[in-house]
Amino acid sequence: MAINFKNLKILVAEDNQSIQDIMCDILNVLGFGQVHSAHDGEEAYRLFCIHKHDIIICDWEMEPMNGLDLIRKIRTSPESPNRFVPIIMVTGYAAPKRVIAARDAGMTEFLVKPFTAEHIIKRITHVINRPRDFIEAPKYSGPSRRRREDPNFSGPDRRK
Repeated sequence: MAINFKNLKILVAEDNQSIQDIMCDILNVLGFGQVHSAHDGEEAYRLFCIHKHDIIICDWEMEPMNGLDLIRKIRTSPESPNRFVPIIMVTGYAAPKRVIAARDAGMTEFLVKPFTAEHIIKRITHVINRPRDFIEAPKYSGPSRRRREDPNFSGPDRRK
């Protein structure tokens, strides 16, 4: 079943103009109602506060505010218009250390460069069709890090 994106607003935060253009073209072809773009985290946060996007795609490496700082600000700032917004982190670095850092900052999905239109579509449909519970704890705000429930797990670390 195809998803109708025409009522959705999406924000792309990417400092590389060529990659930003490619992403925005893909999102426009997919039929998103509004596609906005920013060249850094500060501009992205400002646009997010104005337009209250439904999904954010952000690059990791941007100056002066990078993608991790943008995610943390969206997730923890009292001024954030939607701390629960799905955020897809895009980066050329797929090392486990990077994935864990992005996860711990509160990203929803991870996309590695180079990517295809199909990769973008899969991540977007995943955050729409399979939303995760939002967790607020003293040291973490973001989607649940658990992707599935294991009813057979009964160890001492099982969350009640």
